[in-house]
Amino acid sequence: MNLLQGSEMEEDSRLLFEAALAGNVSALHQLIHDNPLILPHSALISPRENPLHIATKAGHLDFAQEMLRLRPESVEEVDRYGFRPLDIASALGHTEIVKMIMMMRNGNEICGMKGRDGRTAIHYAALNGKVEVIDELLSSWRDCILDVTSLGETALHLSLKFYKFEAFRTLIKWLEILGLEELVNSSDEDGNTVLHLAVSMKRHEFVQLLLRNSTSIACKLELNAKNLKGLTAMDIMDILVLENPSDAHLQKILQRAGTIRAGLDANSASSTPFASQLQHDAVLNITNSQEPPLMESEKKDWIKHFRFQQERDSPSDTRNVLLVVAALIATVTFQAGVSPPGHYRREENPMDSAEKCNATGKAFSPSPSPYERHSPAITVGLGALLGNLGTQFAASEFFLLGNSLGLAASLCVIIYLTDGFPFQRELHISIYSMLFAYGWKAIGDGETGIELVMQVRGANGRLIQQGTSELYRKVLQEQHMHDQKGESKMNVLYWRLCKCTI
Repeated sequence: MNLLQGSEMEEDSRLLFEAALAGNVSALHQLIHDNPLILPHSALISPRENPLHIATKAGHLDFAQEMLRLRPESVEEVDRYGFRPLDIASALGHTEIVKMIMMMRNGNEICGMKGRDGRTAIHYAALNGKVEVIDELLSSWRDCILDVTSLGETALHLSLKFYKFEAFRTLIKWLEILGLEELVNSSDEDGNTVLHLAVSMKRHEFVQLLLRNSTSIACKLELNAKNLKGLTAMDIMDILVLENPSDAHLQKILQRAGTIRAGLDANSASSTPFASQLQHDAVLNITNSQEPPLMESEKKDWIKHFRFQQERDSPSDTRNVLLVVAALIATVTFQAGVSPPGHYRREENPMDSAEKCNATGKAFSPSPSPYERHSPAITVGLGALLGNLGTQFAASEFFLLGNSLGLAASLCVIIYLTDGFPFQRELHISIYSMLFAYGWKAIGDGETGIELVMQVRGANGRLIQQGTSELYRKVLQEQHMHDQKGESKMNVLYWRLCKCTI
């Protein structure tokens, strides 16, 4: 019996929602006649949505009006997405349904109810550009223009962010009518006013509307207000990339309006929106005036400006820049290691040539060459020692040393900055495999790649110390074994060292 009743309730609820979708008021009355408890049953079965939500989305005014009469509390209920019927009507531009709801219920109360993200009906009308709904809401309850979201955004912020210029213009007009011009300086949770946002998003027409508007708005607009990062609108303009002439024109508009940078003396430019009518006239006639020269106090230290500033720069953006730079360095150093410049390129091993000569019965005399391959563990010591001895081998060894250190350091930066990223194991495998391939190609010894990986893992100091000590010991032995002088002594010494491994 209970299962049968539950099935009947679900069927009645389905029929009720179908009637709401079709806007069939007669079907609604028939369902209520057959089951007087169908509306409360529907609220129990489908608590995430009621027939008023459905009728409002479909724009059925008569059905919505009848539902509001039969069950008034349904206008306060939110659906699964956090929207009330008035929010839905405002977002979709159903002005008649908005007017009906405001008339049948206490407009002040229902209009100020917050839903998803702390937004109210005026916010949904603004971000969707529904000018008629904005007029209706403000005509019914003027204080709804003061509503802010959970992020501190006003309807002005939202209309600007979603590029609804006509809605923004309408809200500006209502600010003047209601005498609430100060609201144009309201800031969100990041301290950004509409002027900050308009400049950062390069909304040229929004900026011109704010600066060219009537005197009541112009006199209240704070051109040099700072956000939580300490940036004024002009500071934001300096950071942006000027991609086209209209961007440069926007910068000129701000300069002529009297905007200044955060670090300047307040006396160097007006800290109020327009200190005089002359400034306002200059903005209104920007096409007929020349750009004023920058004052001495406005000259900027660009090196200091582009340095990293923790209170201004985003950690995420900084990490991305470091990853790009590190990846670029790793690419360049890897390519230089596997394909060195011509002056440092390694040629065919002369010892192989010697064996070929011996096989043909010809005599072989070792000649100096900077391109012989040897173990990477003695790279540093070889470069330093031969450099001190004044030979021509030091250049290629120092090149390999510096290039390898650059590659290892850049890959370490990549490992640090990607810590906690997905596919961490695969990323490390690829990095160490690349190091192995680099060492194998650059030096030509099978153990090279492993030793280079050990350097990145922190063992580079021990390897270099051991390699240098062993190299120095072997050099002393070779010096005692050969009594030759000058270049010929170094020739024999070099070829014997090439056969040594640690």
